[in-house]
Amino acid sequence: MYNQIMEKMGNDNLKPFDIDHLSTNQSGILADLQEYISDGLKTPGHHVAVIEGAAGTGKSVLLTKLFKNIRQGMKDPDSPYQGLKTVFTVNHPELLKVYQEMGARYRDLYKKDYVRPTSLINSAHKTDSHYDVVLIDEGHLLLSKREPYIRFFQDNQLTEIIKLAKVVVVVFDFQQVIQGKMFWNEKLLNQVLTPYDHRIFPMNFQYRMEANASVSTWIDNFVTGKLSPLPADQGDYDLRIFERADALFATIKARNQEGGLARVLATTGFQRRADGAHHVVLDGFDLPWDEFDAQVKTWPNRPESINQVGSIYTVQGFDLNYAGVLLSPAFEYDAKTDRMVVNPTKVTHKEIYKKNPNLTDADAIAQAKTDFMYNALNILAKRGKKGLYLKAADPDLNNRLLELQAQAK
Repeated sequence: MYNQIMEKMGNDNLKPFDIDHLSTNQSGILADLQEYISDGLKTPGHHVAVIEGAAGTGKSVLLTKLFKNIRQGMKDPDSPYQGLKTVFTVNHPELLKVYQEMGARYRDLYKKDYVRPTSLINSAHKTDSHYDVVLIDEGHLLLSKREPYIRFFQDNQLTEIIKLAKVVVVVFDFQQVIQGKMFWNEKLLNQVLTPYDHRIFPMNFQYRMEANASVSTWIDNFVTGKLSPLPADQGDYDLRIFERADALFATIKARNQEGGLARVLATTGFQRRADGAHHVVLDGFDLPWDEFDAQVKTWPNRPESINQVGSIYTVQGFDLNYAGVLLSPAFEYDAKTDRMVVNPTKVTHKEIYKKNPNLTDADAIAQAKTDFMYNALNILAKRGKKGLYLKAADPDLNNRLLELQAQAK
């Protein structure tokens, strides 16, 4: 049934990214970017274009279109891109699958055009290579500290890539910074960019969530801990709080049967099952976490993922129709402030709290531990185009959310 739906819908890895007909706003930014690149190629020094936008604003779509335009112009003697040496990099294995599939499928693109940042940097150093234009998706996932374990021996991946290129175009969203080894804030980004000519290209429009302003505002507030009554007028969007996780899952399965791309997601903070299995267990719900899989299809597009729990590592950058998000015990209710707060001691994936030399102040470290979790929730909560379902493991938090749902106005 599911595979028939997917075939009928023409859904595959590339569909959300490879869009030729851009919106008026996107087309305007694309034109400005191409002008900046053309000017930078003719001007001494290094140049950096930073595309800033929240989840769902179409950053990857824009970057995909830009790279295709550059590659198509490489053989055109009248194009400013004629004869350029270019490469596209992303530090996300699931997204890399999408881009490499694109490289294998389309004319003027090649699978080898898409690489991980560490591979790009090490290969360029080994062969003394340089590039005219480098495009970086999910720049907030670039390492901002050395990681010898994965063979990155410098201090900052963005700095190293800028040194290798005449022009760099990089996507950034500070609300998608989720780990200490990839810590970024505006101050650090400015430090990296200050020695070079650079320009910010803001994207402030939402394309993923088919939600009205009141729903979008509620979700924006919620992922920072602010609680308020749910909007009574949700338009065509389906925003709901569930009393039980198994009921949420039943609804997600029904949505998946109707149109596909409905998945359960969760934040870190769930303890392993009593027998040691890496499962999410919550009041009648018991499913395994997602696992990295080398197959071509990305996690959201795999039929078997309906019976797994997705994480930031498998859904960041991708679209779903409906997202059912389970909040771990690390998210608690503070009755004094009537807010959702983060308890870092209940975070189970300690890798996200890895030390970073750019983060040394005790108060800043404490704030970052909270921000990483809010940012992870932000990523998960904004995956669904048509709906978001929520269930909190903390009883007090979930009861408060149910009260706010009853108070919808």
